[in-house]
Amino acid sequence: MAYVITAPVDFAFGLDAYKPSADFGFYPTARYAFVPPPSVIRFYQGNWKKAVGRQQQRVAVYSTSRPVSSSRTQSSRQARSVEASPFGPFWGAVAKKEAQVSFSHSDSLKKEATADGRWQQAFNIDGHKSQRWDQSIQAKDEKDRILWNRPVVRDSNQISSFRRVDEFSPAHQVEKLGYLIPSLINFRFAGIPYSPEATPAVYFRMGRLVDAKVIQPRDSKRRFAFQKNRAEDQPVIIAWGFGQKAKDESVTGNYGGETDPVVVKKPEPEQPEIRESYLLMNIVTAFVLPARTPLELPSMEISLDIDSFSWSFTGQLWGASNIALVEPDENGPKQIEVNINGWEWIFIIERYSTDRRFGDERYTLFGSSRTQLLAAPYAPQRSKSNSANLNAKQAITEELANTGFTATYPDLNDYSTPDWIMPGGSFSYQNQTAMQVVAKFATTAGSVIIPSRDNDQVSIQPRYPASPWHWNTATMDKIIPASMVISLSANWRPEQAYNAVYVSGTNAGVAVNVKRTGSNGDNPAPDILEDWLTETQVNTERGRNELAEGGNQSITTIELPLTDTNTAPGLIEPGMLVEVQDTVLGKSGNWKALCLATSISASGVGTVIQSIELERHY
Repeated sequence: MAYVITAPVDFAFGLDAYKPSADFGFYPTARYAFVPPPSVIRFYQGNWKKAVGRQQQRVAVYSTSRPVSSSRTQSSRQARSVEASPFGPFWGAVAKKEAQVSFSHSDSLKKEATADGRWQQAFNIDGHKSQRWDQSIQAKDEKDRILWNRPVVRDSNQISSFRRVDEFSPAHQVEKLGYLIPSLINFRFAGIPYSPEATPAVYFRMGRLVDAKVIQPRDSKRRFAFQKNRAEDQPVIIAWGFGQKAKDESVTGNYGGETDPVVVKKPEPEQPEIRESYLLMNIVTAFVLPARTPLELPSMEISLDIDSFSWSFTGQLWGASNIALVEPDENGPKQIEVNINGWEWIFIIERYSTDRRFGDERYTLFGSSRTQLLAAPYAPQRSKSNSANLNAKQAITEELANTGFTATYPDLNDYSTPDWIMPGGSFSYQNQTAMQVVAKFATTAGSVIIPSRDNDQVSIQPRYPASPWHWNTATMDKIIPASMVISLSANWRPEQAYNAVYVSGTNAGVAVNVKRTGSNGDNPAPDILEDWLTETQVNTERGRNELAEGGNQSITTIELPLTDTNTAPGLIEPGMLVEVQDTVLGKSGNWKALCLATSISASGVGTVIQSIELERHY
């Protein structure tokens, strides 16, 4: 138990033993025993004694040096042999050749005395040199002096050549007269003459030195010649029209073999035969490739929309023996060929489902066209970035390299997919398949991908082959008479009627404000900012397709028979322009639209129906 002092007590420690002045005479209960503190004071006093005797022994370590120093002083006297010293056995005797070396320092040769005599007297030639500098200046030196007083005629002409006007150097900056003080200075005037200090911080020097400069013209520059163009660039772009429909009638040749250039125009659609009734005999066949094994499909459905890159297939199959023909094996999924009235498709069977009941065993097949091989999970994912300029169509060709697929760009419509240059560093992607990259190129240009039905080919074309406000004069792809329409339904779908849109690149490229012709651009659409929009042509085409999507419109669904390849209208694919002839309303009832989706269904009773979705603008 510690001592607790309740009153303030001063403790003063001196050389004497400590005597407490406080009263420690209290004791708690009997179970506690207090032991007086130990006399530690004597222990601390003993620590300050004198040093022990061993410190004197350390002084003896530095007493005298070894006698070896005396022997070292004698070793430099003569070249004779050194007598043995206490350390002699370590050095041994001097070799005899060292004694011979000592004789090399004998008296010098006599030639040293002769050499000393060379520096005593100078040769006679020194006297001749001194006389050369004593002669006076020759007469020819006076002629040189006259040359500097009378300049040659050509010197005066050179002076006048520097008086021309300086037309190409940058303009001289106007010098500011007067002394400029960089900071505030306080002047105090006490009514006495000003005398500057010996070493002031600022020196004042009256007067000014002006360098002679050549005169420069200032009114001859035409600054207005490099001004920017007008804010509206669209009239300049649209003024060239559509190059694929131009025809130069003035082209002639003097060699007999030249003719006018052949301009391929889009052919007019075949006019279907209008009848009171149609008798159709549908032929549907299916084979398993490559052996072309017949496959019985009681019903099937084939479809494609304008935003997809592959045809889709759904079919019903009966019996376990038939499903064994299309099951995947070690070579991958099986492929089938479907032919409906001469229209042929090739599909990859990707999966199937089973529905078994008593006495009935059915399977549902799901497949896609071969363009699905360019997407996951069949195609690998890659990353790429360009360091040099790259064309868009060239980049698409590189993506399809070694895949067996090719890309085409139809140009018979009013518009076609443009080709543009992407600067180095603007084209890059990460973890994308070949189809994803090609689809992004198409979307950037306002185009869509229309896959082929039976070969390895994709068609990249504008979403709107002609602008909706020009459909009345555009060439259609198909004509549907009212007599072939089985059913028709429409859904009203109004959209914002934008008349302008701002299209621009991000890190590189140009910015284009696309405006509909004939409008003032007062209703702009949301801005479009993408990395691959790097040229005016592709930006303009992208903006045109964006503006074509707006306005009052309806989605009309029409069902009609699928005629064979030799009978109009035949198969209507997405991206085609279609004219619907409504004879009920007369000639004024005809209207035109864009096909958005196609679906063909074939049943076991031999019925084949083609259903199309049309985007109609009002």
